[in-house]
Amino acid sequence: MAPKRGVALLPAESAGALPLRAAGRCGFVAELSWRTGGAPPEPLLPAPPVLEDGARLRLAEEEAGCGLRLLRGEVLALERGALGAALEAVLRAVMEAAALSGALLEAEVVREEPPREADMRALGRLRRDLLGAGFAVRETPHSWSPAPGGAAWVGTGGQEDVEAFLREHPLWEVL
Repeated sequence: MAPKRGVALLPAESAGALPLRAAGRCGFVAELSWRTGGAPPEPLLPAPPVLEDGARLRLAEEEAGCGLRLLRGEVLALERGALGAALEAVLRAVMEAAALSGALLEAEVVREEPPREADMRALGRLRRDLLGAGFAVRETPHSWSPAPGGAAWVGTGGQEDVEAFLREHPLWEVL
């Protein structure tokens, strides 16, 4: 018997979606503190920085006590270079906001998932297996949901039947 191939499930994608690429993700936390007067009342980044095409930003700002504010976010991108450039643009904007407001800044960055391309042979095999089982499938150019490994990925749209089929299939290992 052939070794099992890894397939990652993407619940945020519609059921049967087979993306050719999956976005990479870098998470970050920036802690800003002010010695006198506390944090300014307005948001530190009233407008998110402009990112290159092929990159997205999710950002949340929260008060964390007197004179302390946290910025938590993640940068998503379809290419490794775009991921680095987008992260640099975001951190530069945070540093500028800290400098202009007189804050002390501590930042932590974690690269969670690199951008990935599906293995075309595995993707073709996955398409045939799903079609043969009666599932509707379609290739999509990319997914903004980072894939945690695997040779191919499939959207489940929250439906359990695709996942159940792949877990019972002798050629696929759900990651």
